[in-house]
Amino acid sequence: TDTIVNVGAAIGEVLTSPGLSDLLAVTDVVDEREARQVVDRGEVVVAVIVPAGLTRMVMSPASSAAATVVLYQNPTQTLGPAIVSGVVRQVIDAFNGARAVSAAIVHLAAQAGMVSSSQVNPVTMDTEGLQAKIAVATEAYINTYRTGAASGVTGRGPQITGPNAKDPGVTGMVLTGMMVFFMLFGGANVARGILDEDYQGTLPRLFTTPTSRSVVLAGKMASVFVTVLAQAVILIVAGRLLFGIDWGGLAPVAVLTLAGSAVSAGLAIFLTSLMKTPAQAGAITSGVFVTLGLLGGNFMGGLPPGGFFSTVRHFTPNGWLLEGWDKVLRGAGLPEIWLQVLVVLAFTLATFTLGAVIFRRRYA
Repeated sequence: TDTIVNVGAAIGEVLTSPGLSDLLAVTDVVDEREARQVVDRGEVVVAVIVPAGLTRMVMSPASSAAATVVLYQNPTQTLGPAIVSGVVRQVIDAFNGARAVSAAIVHLAAQAGMVSSSQVNPVTMDTEGLQAKIAVATEAYINTYRTGAASGVTGRGPQITGPNAKDPGVTGMVLTGMMVFFMLFGGANVARGILDEDYQGTLPRLFTTPTSRSVVLAGKMASVFVTVLAQAVILIVAGRLLFGIDWGGLAPVAVLTLAGSAVSAGLAIFLTSLMKTPAQAGAITSGVFVTLGLLGGNFMGGLPPGGFFSTVRHFTPNGWLLEGWDKVLRGAGLPEIWLQVLVVLAFTLATFTLGAVIFRRRYA
């Protein structure tokens, strides 16, 4: 084609854009046969096969002109092909929109007398000068879309105003949800050790020492908090070093980490105090934490739930904690997250107190 717009290159530009670099690794191959072979060998998840003449079809004035972009995928994979399919469909829809806009421009021009109506053939639209007009209009539309100058709708989460506002990135939002979820399980695993020691007889022997039972139980509970805190710090440091996640300011990150560790320990101690055996504690606490993760939005990758689930989320401590992390990842400071921190600490106080009282009565 003689135009500066290349549809295949435009698809490649979108797939290799910085915004998708964390999700997609793109490799160019020379032909369709090689593309299918690398998928069959399991080297890639999906191949985007752009047919020859796709650009010419887009620029063609004939309404019957058509070409198909093929997605050849590994049938055992779902997430990667779904992402690529969504991206490619968006680009193709933009080009199809360009053709529709171009045709509409020419017809409106004919109605307004800018182009002779005798020039417009509704079947082929193949007249002298008309193809050039459509090509120019199509090219202008596509270039405007590619440069982001066109009007459109952009999906994003809530933003923090001010000089510190920033984009949290997909990786940061996903890792935050997983980190909070793992903290819940980490606390439960350590708290279950109290029941393990009781079941094995080592805890009663500790109670025979000069150390008071309250001090022994307090030490066990403190170990839950310290373990969860260490786990969170490791994940935060690893996220920074391995993925380059900008977690936010030191003060709000430290406060949320401490609050998250405290509420995870409190929940673990409370739930474990209600159990009779280690096996019972493992099964029931796992179910409770998965339910909390679903209701609190741990698996949504930072997307804020709407409607009914937005209300339900506020009945869970992890929901409030994720709300605070969302703000900090977007550049918020301590003043913007005080409400979330206070609610999380209230959950901590309630669960830790109840768990401590139940344990002390059991081992009195």
